[in-house]
Amino acid sequence: MPEGEIFVERRKYKRVDKKFKVNYKLVSAQNEIQNIKQEAFKKEVESANISVGGIQLIGENELQKEQILRIEFKPEGKEEPIITFAEVRWCAKDASLNKFRTGIEFLVLKEEDKNFIAKLVEE
Repeated sequence: MPEGEIFVERRKYKRVDKKFKVNYKLVSAQNEIQNIKQEAFKKEVESANISVGGIQLIGENELQKEQILRIEFKPEGKEEPIITFAEVRWCAKDASLNKFRTGIEFLVLKEEDKNFIAKLVEE
């Protein structure tokens, strides 16, 4: 950051680094919608961090901003997986990992899942 520049936090929610497996299906591209109808097309990635507002994923594939995903993940301590829809907010190559980091914003989240994530972040 250049000298004299002030950093302003833009995130709405506190986030915490947590790693677990996350499965997603791309549902915004027309050809992917056809694939989903024909077969269960899932990709497995890993999370980097999570907040009540979203999750950061680390994976092999570059995703495009505004793509809609159906995601499913099971954080430690949760009996049932969290299943929700989310929107890709950004995606960038991480040269040190040779993978893509992707910021995902939850579009809908059950109240019980939101409460679970809030407690996870506060630990």
